[in-house]
Amino acid sequence: DLDVRFRPSYFPFTEPSAEVDVQCVMCEGSGCRVCSQTGWLEVMGCGMVHPKVFEQTGVDTTMYTGFAFGMGVERLAMLRYGIGDLRLFYENDLQFLNQFHG
Repeated sequence: DLDVRFRPSYFPFTEPSAEVDVQCVMCEGSGCRVCSQTGWLEVMGCGMVHPKVFEQTGVDTTMYTGFAFGMGVERLAMLRYGIGDLRLFYENDLQFLNQFHG
């Protein structure tokens, strides 16, 4: 079983904001380099779109609101395959990337 937590957070484009974290699978929550010694990995951020974002784009804030969320697919792959460094996904190393079949 994997512990999950939902907690308040800050993003400049949403208010209020929150994050969803999962227990680090590398250290099972005890703290390691992957989770920055916290025992948790952020997998999703979310929140209500800040009215200033709409104002800057010309959208009428009295008529419209929005909900924003984003999930890092590479973080989920990191958890699934036990990969200890997120940067490996962005180095374009074909030997590394070819192990994932789609």
